[in-house]
Amino acid sequence: MAELLDVVVVGAGIMGSCAAYHSATRGLKPVVLEQFSEGHARGSSHGQSRIIRYAHGDTAYLPLMKESYSLWEALERSSDDKLIRKCGLLWVSTDEASVQRCSEILVEFGIEHRLLPGPQIQEVFPQFCYDEKWFGLVDPEAGVIYAERCLKAVRKEAEKKGAEFRFEEKVARIESLEDRVLLVTDKAKYEAKKVIVTVGAWLNEVLPGIRDVVDLQAEQIGVMYWKVARNQELYGPTGTCPTLVVEEGGKTMYMLPPVDYSNQIKFCLHAGEPIHPDEPLEEVPKYARDAPGEHISKHLPDIDGSHPSTVDKCLYTMTKDSQYAIGTYPSDPRIIVAGGFSGSGFKLSIAVGRILTDLVQGAEEKTVVPELFRLTRKRAEHRGMIGKSQS
Repeated sequence: MAELLDVVVVGAGIMGSCAAYHSATRGLKPVVLEQFSEGHARGSSHGQSRIIRYAHGDTAYLPLMKESYSLWEALERSSDDKLIRKCGLLWVSTDEASVQRCSEILVEFGIEHRLLPGPQIQEVFPQFCYDEKWFGLVDPEAGVIYAERCLKAVRKEAEKKGAEFRFEEKVARIESLEDRVLLVTDKAKYEAKKVIVTVGAWLNEVLPGIRDVVDLQAEQIGVMYWKVARNQELYGPTGTCPTLVVEEGGKTMYMLPPVDYSNQIKFCLHAGEPIHPDEPLEEVPKYARDAPGEHISKHLPDIDGSHPSTVDKCLYTMTKDSQYAIGTYPSDPRIIVAGGFSGSGFKLSIAVGRILTDLVQGAEEKTVVPELFRLTRKRAEHRGMIGKSQS
């Protein structure tokens, strides 16, 4: 009989790696299986930068954000690498009620912030130009979280504590047995007391029965970068440029100052095209280029909005209501599932890893998973984009 493992984590992106980190910290010996090579760009965890922020449109995020800031800062100290740059966030919207709702949530949780009418934004942030139709909120504790550094740091700390990562090993089947869970890969068989599945866009393939529980859709996203044509000093590490979230006419866009590429901001539309995760990524559609370019040309005078200077691609995994799906698999509670994070989950991953480990150790879902994010919750039939952006 094969060795009975404490826990097998399927998927070594940021969610799976954080789950392994917390499991190993608690004395378990997680084995992490990843179908791709280390450092691959086929999922949602690659790239240099994401936004980290307190500002959200629902109270469910705030306790997890407080926890995440604390855990990232602790990891930063232990890894001796800079993981977060607090350059702030400007959230702008043509919907005053949306901004006011965010402010009320921040007040409720004691988070410092500032409201800025559109015409005053340029006085504080000369990078932007908005008129009286716009309403702004500044989250000073927000900023850039260095994604690849975080992923490397959390894996390294997990390995120090006993986690084992096995790359280029694809899980073909997960089978529930009477007293254990069997995993069959293209290289071996594993038997585990508990299994965590964090495979992003491949969740429907690894757990086909998940379709009966939650509607998950893989989407291709265009990640676009735009050249800083003037006043480059305002956008560098010593400049005043914050991150940005934009809500306008039902669209959400986001911006980060230059991190991934020299002298190029990241400015993208939070929307994608359905795709099977095994299909080659396609050309980014015209609307995904046009919407950011038009906004840049109107409101970011230092940036060349005529065309993106660099275009990357990634996979998102979305639920119908754009909220996360975390919980125990209904047909076998020994299998813990987490998905639907794309577009806003990275910053929370270190807290989600703690939740997944709690579930592995027998915690009740209702005590550790916020209702908005539970796997089996009642879901809206539409995408709620308010407050959702890549971070």
